[in-house]
Amino acid sequence: MDERNARARMADLNPAAEFDRLPADRLYAAEQDMWVRLEDDGTATLGTTHLMAMHGHFMLFTPRPVGTQVAFDRSLGVMETAKSAVAIHAPLSCRVLAANPAVERDVALITRDPYGEGWLFRVQPTQLDAERDRLIDMAAYRAWLSTRMDRFEPPAATPDSVFDPSRWT
Repeated sequence: MDERNARARMADLNPAAEFDRLPADRLYAAEQDMWVRLEDDGTATLGTTHLMAMHGHFMLFTPRPVGTQVAFDRSLGVMETAKSAVAIHAPLSCRVLAANPAVERDVALITRDPYGEGWLFRVQPTQLDAERDRLIDMAAYRAWLSTRMDRFEPPAATPDSVFDPSRWT
């Protein structure tokens, strides 16, 4: 992919343009770039926001093992691009019940569909009553994002910004 196409792809990931894609049925942990969907059975589904896609195309998703207890803002796992590793910070204290097997097979789901098929974890919250105030609704998350858009600078687009598996075989 040439540099012009890479820049166009990065422009497609403009966080301001993603406001309309934010699901209203989620809570958001703005500082962790994570969303939380509380399920009827007391568990939660976790995923990354579209801002995580600005790190580039992920090549590897390494979740913490099922059963691991993770404190708020501690690592649930790592996502790796060709040039960096990005920690996945827990938006709430929890016990890992499952990692998304579809994402483990196709890491590109994280950037293609972060609010749908690209979810990352199913967890059992362990301190939800104490930590729920750290999570904000969609309107508050939009407001939080809008105060930061004028300072936001996406990573520099380079020809390797888009993952091409044929380059590694």
